[in-house]
Amino acid sequence: MAQIGKVDEFKPENEPWTAYVERLEQFFDANDIYQEKYVAVLLSVMGATTYGLLRNLVQPDKPKDKSFADIVKILKEHFEPKPILVAERFRFNKCNQKQNQTVAQYVAELKQQATNCEFGANLDSALRDRFVSGIKNETCQRRLLSEDRLTFAKAFEIALTWKLQIGTHDS
Repeated sequence: MAQIGKVDEFKPENEPWTAYVERLEQFFDANDIYQEKYVAVLLSVMGATTYGLLRNLVQPDKPKDKSFADIVKILKEHFEPKPILVAERFRFNKCNQKQNQTVAQYVAELKQQATNCEFGANLDSALRDRFVSGIKNETCQRRLLSEDRLTFAKAFEIALTWKLQIGTHDS
């Protein structure tokens, strides 16, 4: 059977480590690679720079003697250190709609910024509040502030409708 797809070496400037591992796991599934081969495949495809780093991180052990889960964890801790909650929330709370940024792009950015904020059950209200506070169009903002029982989804819907009603470009 021919190989399906390929996994390039890991480059931290191109993607997060966890995304690389997700793609690698899909490669394993698509090519029916057994768990016994996970470490060998990972070490073969990760690239010289990442392999050298891993060697340094596991010294005096050798990378091939670690489990797949251990290697993933060791490199995740290196490439994706646990974010500092107050710093993440600070960035989230500074997130305003930028000039020439559409409402949809602003919503995507807000959701991305909220990823490490640990809002839990309060995520919807945090997104709603930041969305209303950060939207550029002041007339639309006033409309959102007058809405009773406003949810994040409803605020997004109103902002999209508002854009169409007044014919603006999310200014």
